[in-house]
Parts: sequence; structure tokens; C-alpha cells
Amino acid sequence: MENETINMTPAEPKQHGLGGIIGTLIIIVLLLAAGWYFIGNRVEKIQEQKALTEIGDIKTSTSTEISDIQADLNNLNLDALDLE
Repeated sequence: MENETINMTPAEPKQHGLGGIIGTLIIIVLLLAAGWYFIGNRVEKIQEQKALTEIGDIKTSTSTEISDIQADLNNLNLDALDLE
């Protein structure tokens, strides 16, 4: 009995895990809201770019050949770009 220790600390009451669940739900809602915000901005930028390309109506090829690039430059109407 000399080597026995007596635990005098009071036992902690058991707590329910609602705080962790509520915190997780708040984080998920914030992530969804932020994703919705950034996707909305991205869609808006894409729509603006489409509107700008419809106004200018500039058509070029996607070829990387030098002759095709030269043909695109020759066909480019600088007045349509409205550079000032």
C-alpha cells in the first residue's frame, strides 16, 4: 500500500459534442457562400468577355503556322478595335 497513489482530481462531467457539429456546419456554410460568390464573379467576367467579342466581331484562326498568323494580321481591321 505504500506505492499506491490516490487520485484526488474531480471527475469531469461528460459533455455532448454539439459544439463541434455546429462549428463544422458554420464552416461548411461559409465555404459554400464563398464558392458561390467567386463562381458568380467568374461567370460574370466570362459573359462580359463574350459580349465584347460579339461587339468587335473579330475572327482569327487558332493555327500557329507563320503564314496563318500573317494572314490574320493582314485581315485585321484596326478601326474595329476602336483604339484611341
